[in-house]
Amino acid sequence: MPNNLPRLEKAIKRIIWEQKHKAPNESQNYVQWLHKIDVFFTCLTAIASVGSLLGVAFYYGLNNSTNEASGFLVGLHAALFLFAVNIFLGICFAFNRFVLHAGILKWIVNLLILISAAAYFFPAASNWFGCISSKEFLFFSLASYSLVFLSAKALDLANSYRMNPSLILASSFIVVILIGTFLLMLPKSTKEPIDLIDAFFISTSAVCVTGLSPIDISQIFTNFGLLVLSVLIQIGGLGLIAFTSVFAIFYAGSTSVYNQLLIRDMIYSKSMDALLPTLLYILGFTLSIETIGAFLIYVTVPSSLFTTLSDKLIFSAFHSMSAFCNAGFSNLKDGLSNEVLLKGNQFFYLVICALMFLGSIGFPILINLKDKLFWKIKKQLFPSTGEQTNFIRFDLNTKLVLITSSILVAAGTVLFLIFEYDGTLKDMSFFTKIVQSLFNAILPRTTGFASVNPADFQPSTILLVCLLMWIGGSSQSMAGGVKVNTVAVLFLNLKSIITGSDQTGAFHRAISEKAVLRAYAVAFIATVCVFVFSFILILLEPGQPIRSIIFEVMSALFTVGSSLGLTPVLSGESKFVLCIAMFLGRVGLLSILIGLLGHRGAKGCSFPNEHIIIN
Repeated sequence: MPNNLPRLEKAIKRIIWEQKHKAPNESQNYVQWLHKIDVFFTCLTAIASVGSLLGVAFYYGLNNSTNEASGFLVGLHAALFLFAVNIFLGICFAFNRFVLHAGILKWIVNLLILISAAAYFFPAASNWFGCISSKEFLFFSLASYSLVFLSAKALDLANSYRMNPSLILASSFIVVILIGTFLLMLPKSTKEPIDLIDAFFISTSAVCVTGLSPIDISQIFTNFGLLVLSVLIQIGGLGLIAFTSVFAIFYAGSTSVYNQLLIRDMIYSKSMDALLPTLLYILGFTLSIETIGAFLIYVTVPSSLFTTLSDKLIFSAFHSMSAFCNAGFSNLKDGLSNEVLLKGNQFFYLVICALMFLGSIGFPILINLKDKLFWKIKKQLFPSTGEQTNFIRFDLNTKLVLITSSILVAAGTVLFLIFEYDGTLKDMSFFTKIVQSLFNAILPRTTGFASVNPADFQPSTILLVCLLMWIGGSSQSMAGGVKVNTVAVLFLNLKSIITGSDQTGAFHRAISEKAVLRAYAVAFIATVCVFVFSFILILLEPGQPIRSIIFEVMSALFTVGSSLGLTPVLSGESKFVLCIAMFLGRVGLLSILIGLLGHRGAKGCSFPNEHIIIN
């Protein structure tokens, strides 16, 4: 027996060693198994999310027979079942991540799916609440869940590949343009079929908030088509990243540091602490301004233009959104040059002017204005509290934008009035001439509306409009052009060169050399693009006037939307060229080039200086 003790002791030690090393392996296998299931259901949910969005679009956009509609409903109910199973598995196997650490939006969309699933599987209980068993509630639940899920996964994907923000923005615009093209081609979007290139052109024009159109959308699009167009304009104006970021943050509860830096760069937030408030302010401010604008338009527009109340409401909402987003689309026959409008209440045009101007100065300026206004109100309401409050000032960017924009509006109004006093404004009263001059001085920098036909302008007026289109609105706004920030920096740099100053600056603030160099690059690239795209269109359209071609190119490239009537008669190839111009004008060719080639520059070394003769 004593001789067996060492053997028994070795056997016990071996068993203990095996147990110690066996448990972790089983645990690792269990974790890996759960991870594979999670990846599988994530992929399946992503596919079902895309399918749900397409199913809802097909259900409303196609002229479905009863059998086809039933087929779509079966598919959507299958997606509903999958989403419910995914939520249930998440609660069971990842309770902390899926419930305790989830964002509020994830709670909401999960609850919508579970309610819809309960209404489907227990129809007797859902009879107490008829709305939750309706198709509309099902579609809303599926679309909401799909959108927020795909938004969160899109940001996760960007985080994985560490893509440049400019390339992400460009990619997101391409995706939205293609989706918009598909939706505009649906039978219920139009009263009569349209060509694929026309649908692609209008989708590009809407997402790039330009306003050019080869067809009369007021006569072709149905209310469903106008709804699609409105969504495209809103996404294009605010940027898909803003929507995606809000969805993702509320869905996940938090995001990675890279994603926060990405979003901050997209919206030009000054700190990561103010990221979510800034995003919410952008969305909330936009909706508030558009709501107020819709109300003012409803009050000032002549009722004789509409046959029903709903038509007037649709007109008001659509034009408020189109004006603030600087899109320039109109669902009214003849647009804003409609004779009843033009001879009606001129305050309607003043409302449109205000919306266009606010949309063109940019969200950083609007946020700075809001902070300054709230600070002044707080100071007036609580002057003797004795508390030290942080002084809010206008930063240099805000000052340059507001001053430059005001000068451009004032000078443009006066010059347009002088040039067109006996032309397109001839038969108008003096007050109407002033209002129309103001209107036509603001819109070339931002929006493609037209109260008078640009084809009837004097040559001097067309040259003025081209200059205003080239300048455009403010950076981080919905307007195009090289931006007033760029023009202000170029002017200040020219002033410093003339006066022999070593620094470029204003209001006791210096502008960085990097910003000055970027301003020159933007102006140079924009000018070169005008020549390149004009040259291509001249080759494709040899029978068209060069003046009209250059005007159309500038309108597309600087996302303005004004036209001398050339767009509807262009060939498919020429329309595609203008689509590229609109896309580059909205995203920014310089930003794309930096995103693609920015990492290839030589860093950490400097070369000897050489003198270049420049006169």
